[in-house]
Order: sequence, then structure tokens, then C-alpha cells
Amino acid sequence: MTLAAIVSSAVESWAAFYGDHQMVSVTVRYLHLAGLVTGAGTALATDRRILGVARSEPSERAALLPALRASHRVVMPALALVMLTGALMTASDTGTFFASRLYWSKMGLVALLVLNGLGLLAAERAVARERANGWRWLVRVSAVSLVLWLVILFAGVWLTVAA
Repeated sequence: MTLAAIVSSAVESWAAFYGDHQMVSVTVRYLHLAGLVTGAGTALATDRRILGVARSEPSERAALLPALRASHRVVMPALALVMLTGALMTASDTGTFFASRLYWSKMGLVALLVLNGLGLLAAERAVARERANGWRWLVRVSAVSLVLWLVILFAGVWLTVAA
């Protein structure tokens, strides 16, 4: 049996199980939303704090760095949970999702969010090393993060209506 056949069989089995067990589908959707609320909520609050101190004194900005580092311990596992549960929901109806431009647009936005998160980590390191443009870079990636989280949420809501 080829790898493609194994994957196809697993996806078909999951789709049937997901469709036949409402508690499973509700739990997966709940975990997806819980991860989104936790991860996005923490990220948005942190992004707002960064934007809020952007023009403050260096001591105020430096005081924010421990909170920024701490936010990664919440956002990253929450984002991993969102991705896992998103993959499970996608596998429950690949025919609908894979044919949807909206779905692929949302996946593109999620990829941008992950790349922006890597940029945020690099900007945080630049700030910690007191590089000249570190704070400007951190403010920019935080602003992009804030927008991406909200646009992805909008796309997800739209996708549930369209699917």
C-alpha cells in the first residue's frame, strides 16, 4: 500500500468518525477556539503593549521585554493547538476545504502569521542586543501581528459560514 493510499484511508476514516460523533466534532472545534482565544488574546494584548510603549522612554520599553518573552510560552503552544485542530477539521471534509479559495487564503495568512512570529522573535533579540533599529522593527512586526490575528479570525468565521 502506498503512502498516498494510507493517508487517504486515514483521512476517510477520520472524516467518517468526525461526522458520526458529534461530541468529537464539538470538542475539536472547542479546542480550536480555546487555542485561538488564548493565543490570539495573549498576542493581541502583547502587541498592544508594544505599540503603547513605542514612543516611551527606553527604560519603559525595556521593562516590557520580560512580558514579551513570557507571552511566547502561551502563544506558541496555543498556536500549535490551533494548527492541530485546524488540520483535524480540514481532514473531516477535504473536498470542501481544498476546493475553497477562502480556505487557501486563510492558510496563506496563517503562514504569514508564522513568518511574522519569526520576525518578532528576531526583532525581540535585536532589542535585547540594543541594536539601533530594534524597537522600530519590533513595533512594525507587532502591528502586522495584530492585523493578521484579526484578519485570520475574520476569515475563519467567514469559512464556517461558507463551508
